[in-house]
Amino acid sequence: MTGTLAALATLSALPALQTATGGSPTVVLLVFAMLFVAVVLSLYLARRLYDGYRASGGRRRLLLGIGLVLVTTVPILLRLLLSNVPGTDPAVRSLAVTASQLVGLLIVLGVIYDRR
Repeated sequence: MTGTLAALATLSALPALQTATGGSPTVVLLVFAMLFVAVVLSLYLARRLYDGYRASGGRRRLLLGIGLVLVTTVPILLRLLLSNVPGTDPAVRSLAVTASQLVGLLIVLGVIYDRR
């Protein structure tokens, strides 16, 4: 038994291999709640644009909704999903998020500056 206590005392003196950083659990929950609200609002707006597309047949509203989802919703979900996949390189995660935002912005700009 004393050997076990000595081993535990030795282990407690070693520096931690992993540390966690972040705020209090309340702050973490608030951040996730705000991310959830942002996703829900962007999907609601995209749904309204889609309904307008179906009612009027205007392709611009559909493209605007797709661009909006690619700029807002997809990056949030990619960050959450790719952060939890083991072995995902942070550069790959950043590239995927940036590519989604870039394509979404290009679609939105195409809708805004389309002369047709």
